[in-house]
Amino acid sequence: MASFGTKIYKYRKEFIDKINSKIQEIHLKTTENKEYIRIEYKSNIDDKKYLEKLFEKRKEDIAKGYTTRGIHRDDFEIYINDEETSIYGSQGQIRSTIISLKLAEAEVIYDEIEERPILLLDDFMSELDKKRIQGFLENIKDNQVIITCTDSFKISNSEYNLYKVTNANIEAIAGKK
Repeated sequence: MASFGTKIYKYRKEFIDKINSKIQEIHLKTTENKEYIRIEYKSNIDDKKYLEKLFEKRKEDIAKGYTTRGIHRDDFEIYINDEETSIYGSQGQIRSTIISLKLAEAEVIYDEIEERPILLLDDFMSELDKKRIQGFLENIKDNQVIITCTDSFKISNSEYNLYKVTNANIEAIAGKK
């Protein structure tokens, strides 16, 4: 368990570092350079003392019936301007961080396999102001994206097709090539 856990820990830490290198630029563009974002990987182990910590908690783990230490308990926290988003962020900021994270993941995937993934953004505009929406639309221009929403919006400098779904009927509204 410790050897595989250590490998997973290292991979996750490396992945978070890659995401951090991408998310900053994406989020700054979206927020007009007002919000500095970073992700912090939180783990109760490190790659050198994992086995030691497992042995240390062994009796407690047996009594509880589950492992209290290890990578299965890892998480990450997102900070905007050095404030923890889950505590101090507005609904719009939380929504923005999630979309920035998705776009950063898409960029990391592109760097790894040299193919752009298809992004599915379901009702991504709720709780976002018009400036943030436009910032995200500018950030997604290199990707194939499927967006569902209840409001209409304008897309510039991109190819797109716009459809309206009413009572299970799909109607082509507009498109730009």
